[in-house]
Amino acid sequence: MSPRRRRRPPSSRRIVPLVLLAVLAGATAVVPRAQSQDAAAQEPRFRGGTNLVRLDVYVAKDGTAVTDLTADDFEVLEDNAPQQVTSFELVQPRGVVADSARVELNSTREMRDRLASPDTRAFVLFLDTLHVQVEGSYRAQNPIAALLDRVIGADDLVGVMTPEISARNVTYSPRTTSIDRLLTDNWAWGQRGAVTGTDPREAELKLCYPDVPDLGTAGIAAELIARRRERRVIAALEDLLGEIERQREERTFVLLLTEGWLLPGPDERLARVIQRPDGGSAPVPGGAVPIGPGPDGRMTTGPAGDRDRSLQSCERERTMLAASNLGMEFRQMLQRANRANVSFYPIDPRGLVAFDAPIGPERPPPPALDAQFLRQRQDGLSVLAAETDGTVVLNTDIARALPRLLTDIGSYYLLGYVSTNQKLDGRYRRLTVRVKRPGLDVRARPGYLAPTAAELSTGPSSSAAGTASQPPATVRDALSRLPGGRNRPQLYLQAAGGAGFVQATVELDRAVIAGPEWAKGATVRVEVAPATIAANIPTASGEEIALEAGKRIFALRHPARDLLPPGQYQVRAQVRAEGMRVPLTLSTIVAVPPTDALLGSAAVASRRGPGTGRLFEPTADPRFRRTERLQVETPVIAADAVVTARLLNRLGQPMAVPVTLGERIDESLQLRVALAEIALAPLAMGEYVVEVTATKGGQSATVAYGFRVIA
Repeated sequence: MSPRRRRRPPSSRRIVPLVLLAVLAGATAVVPRAQSQDAAAQEPRFRGGTNLVRLDVYVAKDGTAVTDLTADDFEVLEDNAPQQVTSFELVQPRGVVADSARVELNSTREMRDRLASPDTRAFVLFLDTLHVQVEGSYRAQNPIAALLDRVIGADDLVGVMTPEISARNVTYSPRTTSIDRLLTDNWAWGQRGAVTGTDPREAELKLCYPDVPDLGTAGIAAELIARRRERRVIAALEDLLGEIERQREERTFVLLLTEGWLLPGPDERLARVIQRPDGGSAPVPGGAVPIGPGPDGRMTTGPAGDRDRSLQSCERERTMLAASNLGMEFRQMLQRANRANVSFYPIDPRGLVAFDAPIGPERPPPPALDAQFLRQRQDGLSVLAAETDGTVVLNTDIARALPRLLTDIGSYYLLGYVSTNQKLDGRYRRLTVRVKRPGLDVRARPGYLAPTAAELSTGPSSSAAGTASQPPATVRDALSRLPGGRNRPQLYLQAAGGAGFVQATVELDRAVIAGPEWAKGATVRVEVAPATIAANIPTASGEEIALEAGKRIFALRHPARDLLPPGQYQVRAQVRAEGMRVPLTLSTIVAVPPTDALLGSAAVASRRGPGTGRLFEPTADPRFRRTERLQVETPVIAADAVVTARLLNRLGQPMAVPVTLGERIDESLQLRVALAEIALAPLAMGEYVVEVTATKGGQSATVAYGFRVIA
């Protein structure tokens, strides 16, 4: 190992700007199987699947890995039921070689192929920049670099990620020198307790909620920033798990440098109405006022309109963060980690910790409360390691923990068995692994979530490449309708077909109606016409309405029941403001189902949130915020059909988020309408699908609505 440059320890008051971690590196190790049956290589690979379950087992004695066991030495119990071990492998890393002897990857495709190979060990170094003090990031540079030098084998891959980096942009490489330079040259990456932050949104929250007791806003900004930071880290880890799940089947090791999180639940006090000093109430007593050069070149504050928009934005985020349940999001992340076959190795770089809060610049909490916070952070890291079959490093020097980590990440046994419980119930199954030889320490994953039938049909493929299968066609179709790219559409259109009619919602983007040409309102025309030439489908007419100034949503149902025969129709919307030569135009295709169908052909949505009051407002924009509730409306054509609803992720897998299912009767059509309602606060940013299913007499029909959570 080459000698490393040592730097003078940083002062607790020294502020060092965060250097963007732009150089991402990684390493992969080919994993030889010392004892492997030929049949095992041909068995399908499932992460907690209903057929073959593969389990990583670590066996050690006095801190040294035991590598001479056989399959007969192991006993595996699933919910106390004995299981027959059908495959057995000893996984050992290849020897460490100099960086000059490693073969560099030449392309992204080659990296992904290596990453998906079952003979590759993959490591991710996750630097939780938001929850590590600069002293800790300094102390961690040499021990972590030494650990990687001793762990990364000849064919291993390793990558680096932070909360500011997308998992898709993580680069895996067999070389570790770039990571060594990254850790030594940019050792001041820890931001916790820094006097000045790098996030402009945090600065804006501080301006919106000044730390002034007389204004009733003291402490609000600090709590919002703390929640926001924890949510950012959990979202980044979720992003990493999703990317690993798509790229790999085999075990992935995540070395997580963090001081831990508090993981608070919903807090009504944080969402309280802020009282003014005079006894009245106001949304926000402070606010961010843009500062810049005015028309005469002198510095000035921005207009009141900018200030109002900033206050509204702060209030929306305060409502969302106050309703967030970070503990639940953390538990959901643990489930995702087990499905993705990821083991976390949390490392607190502070060493032996006496107090949780940094010395400054903020005033630390009372000792009893500080001890409680420290216990919460460390308990969370311990749970993260235990539930994902990793090891936690707490209250000890990282260098002293190296032997344990080396043993843990080194040799282990990979056991496979066909579960005797073939139910597709999605329940948690407890695992117990014992070794017949006495005096050995045995550690394995405590359990797994069994798949449901839907997950099994859309789960990871058993191919050697390890690629995941496509989600169901209904899910793919629903997500394909979401607007792509970074440019926001000016016009949104949503349509659904019932028995003899078409529902449509037209929505202008808020940025569009802010233009001066929309000051006097606009005219909306919606035309419904046959999509194909057919003798039995007459030409349908349209409808035109005037939108008042400021109004941007128009919903219609055209025409009355039984006037439109079954078939494909084109719905075309035109919106024109006064003086516009070319109107905004958008069209879509919708089907009118036959009268003996169970459900309509699609769904329309409504939203309820801080800007809509207690009522749901129709919407054609499929982008939502966590502060909102989503309601999906689907016509039920078969009067006696049984209707169910659930929430799916973008892979078509059910999520543990409740969907409230109700219905109403459309008096004019004497038609049932199913209403599926979801509170979006528990969801991370990403794409989701609401699936509504109707069953009758052994037949079923499904409608899927895709949406995106953006903040």
